Amino acid sequence: MPRVVITGIGVVSPIGLTRDAFWRSLIAGECGIRTIQSADFDQLRFKQAADVQNFVPEDHIPAKDISLMDRFAQFAVVAAKEAMAHSGLELTQLMRETGAVVTGSCIGGRSAEEVGYRELYIHGRNRVHPLTIPLGMANAGASHISMCFGIQGPSYTISTACASSAHAIGQAFHMVRSGTAPIALAGGSEAPLY
Repeated sequence: MPRVVITGIGVVSPIGLTRDAFWRSLIAGECGIRTIQSADFDQLRFKQAADVQNFVPEDHIPAKDISLMDRFAQFAVVAAKEAMAHSGLELTQLMRETGAVVTGSCIGGRSAEEVGYRELYIHGRNRVHPLTIPLGMANAGASHISMCFGIQGPSYTISTACASSAHAIGQAFHMVRSGTAPIALAGGSEAPLY
């Protein structure tokens, strides 16, 4: 059996917006759960959550693409970019043609769905924005990662509740070890609060 190695890591999380910041927070024992500052949560009884703060999409993603991505897909792309940079891997044409992207997401683009519901049921509109489905689909993160790197091989998302990302990494491992794909970008993303 061929050996499979992890060559790069990328992170966007409540305790760090990069791999290094995340690691420093882990070592320091920092907690990512805090009071939510958004007015959208004023009516809730419990206002604590592990939300990602100070993430500025414009720092990482071309402005023209931001409105085409739900927040969870933005996190996925930014983490994938960091992982690829950390790996030092130069994608060849063959790697792009046959590489895989396997992500995990339990709920996908919750923000886009919530906006759609508000438009229909609170504002009385008779339809949702035409991009609601592409923004909200659970595989949007994998799709945007594939487009970002020009990866044309298998690209899909596993949704198995809290194990989604672990299953995605395991599936990517099996694909590389079996020779199905020479490389795989794997991980997961969620953004249920905004």
